[in-house]
Amino acid sequence: MNKPEPESYDGIVTNQPGVVIAAPGADCMPLLFADPVGKVIGVAHAGWKGTLMGVAMATVNAMVREFGSELANVVAVIGPSVGPCCFSLEQNSAKKFLAIHPDCVRDTESPMPYVDIRLATRVLLEKGGLLPEHIQDNTVTNRPNLTLCTSCHSDSFFSHVRDGLNFGTQIGFLWIKETQEFKQ
Repeated sequence: MNKPEPESYDGIVTNQPGVVIAAPGADCMPLLFADPVGKVIGVAHAGWKGTLMGVAMATVNAMVREFGSELANVVAVIGPSVGPCCFSLEQNSAKKFLAIHPDCVRDTESPMPYVDIRLATRVLLEKGGLLPEHIQDNTVTNRPNLTLCTSCHSDSFFSHVRDGLNFGTQIGFLWIKETQEFKQ
């Protein structure tokens, strides 16, 4: 924020209290980032192409570069998105996820292997320096699961994979709460 808007982007960061930033998704992941120490937040929209292009770490790196966040302080939430139970890609595209981690692709010999974009995001964030315990996704079992499959949960989420072109969008959003100082 406070810079000229680029032609296209999938992430935004700010340190301004009271400003809401949001990332949309219908099967793509809304990624939410917060540095509670430095009071910096970021959001990103990540589909499979954005995942491969590194939008998650690009957003975190912008928090570090623009506002001095430290990687050890950044927490991340991978929001509801299409899960590896429902998301498949052509083999050539799926193979790119194998390079991130072998567990990101199931049925590798299939013409349309199933791909786990969430796991790929976790792996890329960890490789980028985020602490594993600071990443909230469907692998975390000691907290509520916020990373439900949008395609499986038709009662709660829109899904392009499930509904085709007639789908809606949900958003993940964050803001920094404004604090009031009282003088006596």
